[in-house]
Amino acid sequence: MINGMEHVGLCASDPKGLVAWYMTTLGFTIVRALEEQRTYFVRVQGGGMLEIYPARYPADPEDNVHRGLRHIALSVSGIEAEIACLRSAGVAVPEETIVITSEMKLAFFRDPEGNLLHLVERTKEIP
Repeated sequence: MINGMEHVGLCASDPKGLVAWYMTTLGFTIVRALEEQRTYFVRVQGGGMLEIYPARYPADPEDNVHRGLRHIALSVSGIEAEIACLRSAGVAVPEETIVITSEMKLAFFRDPEGNLLHLVERTKEIP
């Protein structure tokens, strides 16, 4: 029986640097560090976890419509304040990536390794 999703793996050219960015910029915390393997498990408040580990090969295409994992969505309340915090930390959140509908607000941005993330604030939960 599947009980839930435990973590998402994220390869990085600089795992330790990327972990530091997720901690400083997005408030993740390290829950396990395997220094010899340069592998780190980090968790966001609310429970989602990433495993950040060394990449051997360059990244796939960087847009959101190719096969495979393409983005990580972070649930927020008060998206405008979160966008302001990201921008004050030097993170580019282009105006053209901000989407506001009657059901949700989205804002896309990238981490230092180019991974696509987005903030999502929903007016009602997905059933």
